[in-house]
Amino acid sequence: MGKKRKLYTRFFMSLTMISVCCILVLAVVIFYLYRNISIDNVNKANQNVLLNTETVYMNYKDIVQNYTMDFYANPNIHALMMNGDTSWSDQLYSALSQIRGALVVNQYLENAYIFGTQEPVAMFENMPLSPESKEELFQRVKESRIVESPFLWKAKLNNGTPVTLLTVFYNDRAFSTSEYYGTVALTVNPGKLQNHLFTQKEGETTRYAVLDADANVLMHSALSGSSMQDDMLKRIVASTSERGSFVYKSTGEPQLITYVYSPKNNLWFMSETSYKDSVRDISSARNTIILLCLILMAAAAVTANLVSRRIYRPIGTLFGNIVHLSGNQEALKTGSDFDTASTELEMIGVKLEQLKKESDDSALMRWLLSPRSGSEHTDTPVINLGAPDRAFCVCALSIIETSPEAGMTDPGKELIARIQQVFSGMAAVQAFRPHQKSAVLILSELSSGSFGDYARYRSIWEQLASGLSGSGITCAFGISGISDDPGELRSRYHEASASLQYVKFHEMLNIIFADDTIHLNSSPVPDSALEPVLQAVRQQEQSHHIPQAVERLLAVACSYRAESAATALSRLAFELSRTAELSTDARHSGFVDFYQQILGIQSYGKLRSWMEEACYAAMERISSMSTVQTRSIAAEAVLYIKEHYADPGLSLNALAEKLSLSPAYLSRLIAEEVGSSFPDMINQLRLEEAQSLLTGNLNMDIREIAGQVGYNSSTYFTTQFKKRYGVTPSKWRMNHILQSK
Repeated sequence: MGKKRKLYTRFFMSLTMISVCCILVLAVVIFYLYRNISIDNVNKANQNVLLNTETVYMNYKDIVQNYTMDFYANPNIHALMMNGDTSWSDQLYSALSQIRGALVVNQYLENAYIFGTQEPVAMFENMPLSPESKEELFQRVKESRIVESPFLWKAKLNNGTPVTLLTVFYNDRAFSTSEYYGTVALTVNPGKLQNHLFTQKEGETTRYAVLDADANVLMHSALSGSSMQDDMLKRIVASTSERGSFVYKSTGEPQLITYVYSPKNNLWFMSETSYKDSVRDISSARNTIILLCLILMAAAAVTANLVSRRIYRPIGTLFGNIVHLSGNQEALKTGSDFDTASTELEMIGVKLEQLKKESDDSALMRWLLSPRSGSEHTDTPVINLGAPDRAFCVCALSIIETSPEAGMTDPGKELIARIQQVFSGMAAVQAFRPHQKSAVLILSELSSGSFGDYARYRSIWEQLASGLSGSGITCAFGISGISDDPGELRSRYHEASASLQYVKFHEMLNIIFADDTIHLNSSPVPDSALEPVLQAVRQQEQSHHIPQAVERLLAVACSYRAESAATALSRLAFELSRTAELSTDARHSGFVDFYQQILGIQSYGKLRSWMEEACYAAMERISSMSTVQTRSIAAEAVLYIKEHYADPGLSLNALAEKLSLSPAYLSRLIAEEVGSSFPDMINQLRLEEAQSLLTGNLNMDIREIAGQVGYNSSTYFTTQFKKRYGVTPSKWRMNHILQSK
């Protein structure tokens, strides 16, 4: 009763644990799924705010740009730029008053400059710059085109304090070759503009900022608490995507960072939100999820109880039947339920196998033992070995194959008759056939010395075996040693039976004498004898050598004892099967099973054919695996090229060395994968990137673009670009500017 209760408890606990684990996994998945959804919603809200901030920034920038255009278009200011005449007039006073009024109305505007052709002619400064900074600003706007407005730059005040300013200017230089007639420039203080960009509600914890390309904070909302981390800011500007988010963990509380990149302004707009606040909604629902899990666990326990009862009934009956069959009534009382039942089933299987073997061999054993114990069965003839001094031998005969052309209804019977005929007058032949294709013969001398000398005795057997080559019967003979002791009859039978195992290793031999096997090598077959076969399988170009390699291996195996030879061939077959996956049946995938298969093979031809099939199957598997690996290498090479095409040091030889391949083989793999050669692929990727830089970054010159995409020479870059697109890079950029205007 205790064992039954223990088994039932095991069912119940197993089902309950499975159910609980499934519920917990489901709860965790739901929690993290909704957590990600909550974070995505916060990211979307922050991105909308950042996009709106970008729009507001663009509006302010357009306002300042309109100021510069209006001032530049004023004829009085234009005349002042052209001739530098600062003599006052009502018109000039009115124009300059407009400029000062713009600085007063727009508090984020700090300075206004009117640059002539040679020097500044008028300026209004709320934040006076140093003479060096003014000269730097003059030279920069003089050499810049209108498409380069606005720009950020670092200046110095009169007192030497560094400051970052946004300068908006207007002139008539649409192209680098255009003439310069003067410039109107207005400087914007980002520190004051931020008050117009960011509005912070009371209680709001999200912080916003605008970064330049060097990860410097240009503008920001009210920064409460610690300042923003430098490594976090650098991570934002190093991003390759225009929008994104990540969780930043520093020494303090984790923060959810959301960012948006503005290509037109080359600025990064970012927000910083407490990670705890971003998952506050799902955290509030955590208690509800825990309560729901507890309810589901209780329901799972009740269900497991009911299912355990239903499952245990048939299994309990099954265990009772096992105990009844095994006869071991105490088995389930002392051992573990399932382990004991498994052991009892194995014992039942062993007993059945033993009964079958005893059934097959009992008749033969009774026949072999009949001279000593007599026969109690009328269907088993008694063996008469004659006088004690008369010698005898045992022959184990196995019929392997019979050709239909032989025309024999019972080849075993005819073979026995032929043996009796050959040894008539020399020995009495007594035969017993336990199976249709096997026979055991005992040849005992009719008179002492009838077998004559041993050489003549062997010659008779060999002539008999060779005479069967054209009869259509394929058979094998195992001949024991000669003995005159009737007590050795059984051991002589085992000698003859064991000798049959050697026939399969000899190509032109179908008879084996036990006396010849005594002197065979009993040590293990060396691995060097197996290596030629494995080498022929692994190297596809040597596949035609497989038959010769198998033949040489069998020639070596025949000089060893049958156990050593079978063990070596089993090891080889096991290695081949692991490579080729010859069988999906686990019973035939182990070394012992291959050993049993080899012992069951009776002829040289079948053994050789079986080994060759295993070799070819393994070779095909290796070939298919090599094809998959080749495709993987080609894909890896193409991916590496796409990621590193801008590296001037990238070459076919360097990539081949990295992948441990020859350059010629790698070149062929790349051509097969993408349909073009390695140089053509590199040039295509570089020129496509250069085309994008020419139209997207007008402030980069041709040499910078050539270096950035991987060309060491701008001349070579220009040649390749014109060869592909028909025009030079400069002409391409000019066409793009004209079309956009």
